Amino acid sequence: MLYLASTASDLRHADPRIGVMTGPACGGLGSIRHGHPWASDCGVYSSTGKEQYCPHSFVQHLDRLEAYADTCLFVVVPDHPGDGPATLQRFLDHAPFLVGRGFPLAYVMQDGAEHLPFPEGMSVAFLGGTDPWRARHGAAMIRRAKAEGFPVHVGRVNSARRVRALAALGVDSVDGTYIGFRGVERGLAEIAGWLAQDRLPVLLAG
Repeated sequence: MLYLASTASDLRHADPRIGVMTGPACGGLGSIRHGHPWASDCGVYSSTGKEQYCPHSFVQHLDRLEAYADTCLFVVVPDHPGDGPATLQRFLDHAPFLVGRGFPLAYVMQDGAEHLPFPEGMSVAFLGGTDPWRARHGAAMIRRAKAEGFPVHVGRVNSARRVRALAALGVDSVDGTYIGFRGVERGLAEIAGWLAQDRLPVLLAG
């Protein structure tokens, strides 16, 4: 499993299983330039929950990343947090303009996605959704995506227990903001420890 850290800090000396989660508002690309695996969010919503998606900013962001497409895990197609049908429609509206840039496209599974098909053009299944929906449907959605041959990414993962539980379900990558509140050096060391033990039985996870 890979852990994508939401940070612009230099990760050159981090565990090789730690990569970068970037986005339109992120200025630094140092670790991406040095070959770390990366993915990009689309920056649809701010931390306050208000929509702030700017197509022009997103396109400019992707323009500067095209040179590093060979280490890209995925780019998130604009979604609608907590709303599966609206997210599916946004994928169908936006994906045609992103195809051909060399980035695998991630479809975000939001609340209600259990009743919807996976869209044509997706390369990665990204488990988003509200916490109650994820608790009820997350494992089934992961299994469904894996059964259909898609790599699976899960967002908002900030604990060893979650890493181990998701590894047991076959999740390929996760991301989180752990480094932001733990500090870069300490956070990277602790995440490396989680990844080293990500195959422990879930019942033994702390």
